[in-house]
Order: sequence, then C-alpha cells, then structure tokens
Amino acid sequence: METAESTSPTTSEGTLKIKKSQVVMVPVERIDVHPDNRPLGINDEKIAQLKILIQHDGFDSSHPLVVRLQDERYQLVEGEHRFRAARDLGYQELPCVIRVMDDTEALIQLITGNIQSDNKPLEIGLNALKVTQASQGLNVATYAQRLGMSETSIRRYMHASEAFQFIKAQLPDGAYILEEVYKLEEIQRCAKPDWIWLHDLITERELSKNQVIEICQAIREIKTDSPDIYQFFDFTAVRQKIAHEIIQGQKTAHRVYSELLEAFETSYSNLDENIDVYEYNVLHDQIDKEVVNLKEWFIGNLRSVSPLTKAAVLEVYKDALQLKRSSSKEEAERDANYFRDKKNQKEREEQERIEREMRQVLPGEWWQLGEHVLYCGDGQDEVFRNRLPEKSAWTYVNFIKNDPEKEDSNVASAHLAWQAYDWLVERSQVVTAIAPIQSIPDFLQATQMPYKWSLSIKINEKDGNWGSWLYAAVFSEAKSIRQATDSAEIKNAPNLAGYLPKDLLKYFIEAFSTTHDPIIDLEAGDGTLLMLAEKHNRVCYAAEADPEACKLLLDDWEKETGGKARKIDDAEAIMPGITE
Repeated sequence: METAESTSPTTSEGTLKIKKSQVVMVPVERIDVHPDNRPLGINDEKIAQLKILIQHDGFDSSHPLVVRLQDERYQLVEGEHRFRAARDLGYQELPCVIRVMDDTEALIQLITGNIQSDNKPLEIGLNALKVTQASQGLNVATYAQRLGMSETSIRRYMHASEAFQFIKAQLPDGAYILEEVYKLEEIQRCAKPDWIWLHDLITERELSKNQVIEICQAIREIKTDSPDIYQFFDFTAVRQKIAHEIIQGQKTAHRVYSELLEAFETSYSNLDENIDVYEYNVLHDQIDKEVVNLKEWFIGNLRSVSPLTKAAVLEVYKDALQLKRSSSKEEAERDANYFRDKKNQKEREEQERIEREMRQVLPGEWWQLGEHVLYCGDGQDEVFRNRLPEKSAWTYVNFIKNDPEKEDSNVASAHLAWQAYDWLVERSQVVTAIAPIQSIPDFLQATQMPYKWSLSIKINEKDGNWGSWLYAAVFSEAKSIRQATDSAEIKNAPNLAGYLPKDLLKYFIEAFSTTHDPIIDLEAGDGTLLMLAEKHNRVCYAAEADPEACKLLLDDWEKETGGKARKIDDAEAIMPGITE
C-alpha cells in the first residue's frame, strides 16, 4: 500500500493528483479532526469498544478513513471514532481515502457518514444550520435530499438546534442542556425571552413530553398584537406563573390573562384614532375644540388603574365611548348657554374658580395675556426666537441671577455662554445687560454686541448680598438711544432670588421704550416686567422655563387686570414690530 507522500505529486499549478478511490497510508500526526464533527461531543464508550476490537483484530484497512487535503495537512471527514481509538493505541499511520471536496461537501460527507452510524437528530440539525447558512451553502430541501431525509424532519431538527445553541451560549460551561429534539422544538416556538427559564423549568422538574407541549402551547397564547399593552405587564412573569400552575394541574392564570388580553385587544381595536372633542371653557367664555386620539386616551387612563383586570379594562373602554358621545359640539353649546344664563352666575363663578385651580401650563405652550404673550420654555429656544418681532424696543438680560462663569469655571465655555446672547441686538433696538461686578471684564471681552455705554445704578437701600451699586452695559446698533444717561438712583435692591427691583425695571422701560412698544423678557420669573409692561402700556413678549412659575404668572395677571389668559397656538404668537 502506498504512502501519502508517494502518491501526492503536484502539477505545475500545485494541485495534488489523487485517484478517487485510492487508499494510501497517512501519518497520524498529519491528520486533523473536522471542527464541526460531533457537535454534541465524542462517544467515549464507543471509542473504548473500538480499541478492544482493534487490539484483537487490527485496524481494518478495507474500511479506510476518509480525509481531504487542507493546508498541506489532512482533515478527517469520516471515521473519527476509529481514528481516535487507533491513535490512542499508538498507530503511526492509518489507511485513508483522500477526496477533493469543498467545505460544504465535506460537512455533508461528515453528516452522512455519521448517519450511517449513530448521528443524533440534534447533531443533524446543528450541522444543517451551518450548511444552510454558509455563503455557498445548500437550501434545506437540497440538504434533506442529500441526507435521504424529509425536509420536515430537517426543519424540526434545525428549530431544536437553534434553541440549543442559544441556551448553550447563555448557560455556564458544563451546565446540563436538553438534547431531546421534541422538547427543544417546543421551546423554540415560544418567544425567545422565555427560552432559558423554560429550559431550566423542564430540566429541573424533569417534565414529560406531554407536559412540555401543554405548557408551551399555553404560554404561546399569552401574546398580543398591540405593543401598547406590553407596558402594563411583565409578560415573562405572567407566563412563568401559568407554567407553574399547569404543573400543579391548574389553569386559572391562563384563563384570566387570556380573557384580559382579549378584552384589551377588542377594546383598543374598536376605538377611533382621532375624534373632535368640544368643550365650553368657562374661563374664556368660548367653545374649545381639541383633537383627541381615543386609543392614546384609553392607554393613558389604563396607566392609573391597579390592578389591571378585565373589568377595569372594560370600564375604561366604556369611559372612552362616553367621552366620544358627550363631547359633541351640540353638548358644548348647551353647556355654554347654561353658564351664560344669569340665573346660573353663582355656579359659573364656582366653575371658573375650579378651572383656574386645575389649570396647568405645560412646556412648549403659548399663552395670551391681553396684548402680552408668554412662552413656557427657555428664552433661548429657537421656537421663541423665531416668533419675536423683527425689531423690539428693548430687551434686558439678568446675568446676576444666571452668571455663566458660575455655571462653568472654564473660561472658554463661559465666553461661549456670554456670546449665546449676541443675537438679541439683531432683534432689539436696545439690549441692557446686568452683570456681576466681578464678571464685567470677561463679559465685555466675550460679547460681540456693539457696546454703547455703561449705566451705573446706585441703590439707596443696601442689601448685604449686592452692595450699593449695580452695573448695566447698554448695547445697540442704533446711532442714538432714547434717554441716554450715565447713572441712575434706585430706592430698593434686587431680591435674594436675583430678580431686579421694580424701580429699576421701570427706569429701563421708560428710558428705552415708548407706549405700545414691544419689549422682550427672556426669563419672566415672577412676572414683574410683564406686569410693569401692562401698567405702562408696553407689550411684553416673555419666556419662562418653569411651568409652575408660568401658572402663577397667569393667575397674578388675571387677578390684577381682571382679564382672562388663554392658551394659543404658536402660529398666533406673532408680535408687532417697534413703533417708529
């Protein structure tokens, strides 16, 4: 018998010339086992039996190993148990048939060879996943045909193998893993988040095939096509509860949750996406129209329900239908006529009080207060800036309350923070900035606004935190500024929150604006400037980021003026420009 070396001449292209069925002796040290053979492990008991046979009868050369050339070595394609037994017995070379085949063909040869011996269904499935997923792999039908098996069986084995691979990757090395195809197949048909706990439950309780099928079928039914309901349940915990009850011979949880999901899905699907809701607003004496998404309304109201039961779901669904019926325009008009009737004045006043107490101001909302407009948000927001008039009379910035150098000790960052306000001079005839004394040099160096002059404000009533002087820098692109002075005297100091005194704000209003001029307040706070604008016939365009402060400002303005604030669309929030 020839050796591998004597039968392995190369052509000019370097390809070995091997006869299809030629048997040669190959050194054991040059043979490598195939990495994908026996994915579930080698059968040590079989190797021990083969060693006894080989010791007694020798290695059967009429049944050679099958190998292929790979990187100047030989990869074993068939006969791994016999190879391991002979190697353990000290054989230096073994009879082999050398075949030329690609990776896919080698793997198929490996599997078909094992099928003829003791290949397990799970091993067939694991190898099927590899063969069919390879870049040049086979489809399932062809693979099944090559193995002489039905496509249905191969797919079952593949499903089981998918679950096996996932579970094996999640469990620690050496942990016991199911190898029974029918149980793994049932696990694979469930949601992937359930695979691990199902596997652990089946192995710990040693569940039978029928128990596994019953449990898996039951938990597969606990699902929904409405993703919104997932926020209400820990579906994994629900399915685990159902599984444990089934083991105990009970099905209460399965029935309860099945009926609950059915009630939710039916109710949710029957609701309209959007409806027009009309409501008489007593505060504004008008009928408001709002588009309400009933599905979102339904979900929102369910969030406040605990525990969530079938009865609770149906109750909220009933309320949603009632909302649709009672929110017609005709109903709102009947309410309006009722409250406008003088006979019902006392009830109207009480309704106004309740609505005022319940009123909420949300971030991003716009409110009309007579001629003034309030935006609930940061004065630097782009949406606020875009709604400002082309040119207002005056804007003031209070850096005593919000000092960029206190917010960020980094000088470069502080400079950028100062410069973030440079846009104001483009939208306002005059910008007055109040800055802490220690920050004045940095502020003037950083800002790009055209500096006009400084205003020193003497405060007669000294506050220990502020000293007796304030500094105001005045910026403008205009050639001249109304009431330009170098100093002013104010009777009271800023309060501890950092808001400027009314006397100082009044001074600025009178110095830099005239009747009906628009002025800008980037941080309305307690509404001092807006209320002064109301008193001195200016139109204030204000922003305030704190919704609660906005609500208090609305309440104070209504109490002071007797007017009624109303929420408006941002499209309505357009301010007139400066009076020439």
